[in-house]
Amino acid sequence: MNIQTTMLFIGLGIASLANIALAQSNKPNVLFVFIDDLGWKDLGCYGGKFIETPAADSLAAEGMKFTQAYASPVCSPTRASLISGQNAARHGVWEVIGVNDRPYAKMSSPLRKLEIDENIQTYADILNKEGYTCGLIGKWHAGRTPQAHGFCKIDKKIHDPVLKKYAYENDEHKVGEITANSIEFLRKNKDNPFFLCVSHHAAHAPLIARDDLINKYRKKLRKTGITDVHPNYAALVEMADESLGMLLDELKALKLEDNTMVVFYSDNGGMIKDMYLKQPEALATTMAPLRWQKGSLYEGGIRVPFIVKWPGKVKPGTSSEQMLNSFDLFSTFVDVCGGTIPQEQVTDGLSLVPVLRGETELLERDTLYWHFPTSMWTRSPAGAIRKGDYKLIEHFEDGRIELFNLKDDIGETVNLLYSESEKASELLSALTAWRRSLDAQMPTPNPNYDPVRAHEHAYHKWLEPKQKK
Repeated sequence: MNIQTTMLFIGLGIASLANIALAQSNKPNVLFVFIDDLGWKDLGCYGGKFIETPAADSLAAEGMKFTQAYASPVCSPTRASLISGQNAARHGVWEVIGVNDRPYAKMSSPLRKLEIDENIQTYADILNKEGYTCGLIGKWHAGRTPQAHGFCKIDKKIHDPVLKKYAYENDEHKVGEITANSIEFLRKNKDNPFFLCVSHHAAHAPLIARDDLINKYRKKLRKTGITDVHPNYAALVEMADESLGMLLDELKALKLEDNTMVVFYSDNGGMIKDMYLKQPEALATTMAPLRWQKGSLYEGGIRVPFIVKWPGKVKPGTSSEQMLNSFDLFSTFVDVCGGTIPQEQVTDGLSLVPVLRGETELLERDTLYWHFPTSMWTRSPAGAIRKGDYKLIEHFEDGRIELFNLKDDIGETVNLLYSESEKASELLSALTAWRRSLDAQMPTPNPNYDPVRAHEHAYHKWLEPKQKK
């Protein structure tokens, strides 16, 4: 090989490496901020009047706000659906990992899984193949460990003294630690494509937060007279919003803002009552006009805030009525980052990219299903279907059926079962057929049923009251 040929091969090698580096640098980053138990109306951009959420409101102003985003009624099934792309009835993690049946409930829950199947490729597994470093910081609660599902090991030691101070001063629900670790992850991975899930424990019970913010909202309560949001809850939500603002500022400082999709989501509906608060201050937040709270299939339990900012792709200040659930985020993340879902892997999600880009207002799907066959904690077994404007809930304990038109009655106050019986029959048949297609497991009569004691829940160590340090 002569010198000219050698130099040609070296030049081609350098060009190839340069092309790879360019392709890597053009891959969009994803910052996924995942809040725990955030109510649909808590944020200012969703109509909240009490809690101050400037970071989330700014995100909505710079991106797209979804008004009909859904999740599972509780955290673990939502989280398992996120990483698997499957409905809870398919992956089998349909309840919170770590809780048990009420011993004297009318029905016994079917056997559930405590983790998704090992052969499922998570979005992290898929994105790793595309050159992404995938990190998850904070709450997991989806079985096994994040590292078993493609996420990298996180260095939890905080090196920046400013961030270390912030973590110490914001130790409630580890908001400060999660934020500091996340910022250091961004700094460490700024030169390569990354996917970072910042998974907060806030605003889950117990409602502990910074004293200065609690005092601020106590004063605001007295001034405004607003009493359907607890000052402790408001303070905890503001701490999570403050964290979001710090992450967004860090993206700007690192010059990553223009090439990073930011996604904001809650794992289920909010909570009206906090089991750690003594009466008469049991109220945490309000989902009004939505009905009820987390742990139920009414809108207050499953409708959640969802915001996406994607510079150059999503038109700022837009809103979408597209119905979606957590498994759609799986498909969206894979699509945005150029990954491919294995052909043999069955998924239930659709990519939201066409909606985000403004290519279509709605995807070609108008039906969502829920399967929640649980008698655990305070729950009662039920299933639900939403098709277009109509939603049907089937209660398994007594066979009771409820039909609502959410366009006319978002608060689910008027049962249309008898006035629109044909529609009810249509949706019930579709829901039953869907369950059969997945061989979804159903609850069975409990031989220990005691109507007097049916409300008693099983003992769980984590239910013991917790005190702020």
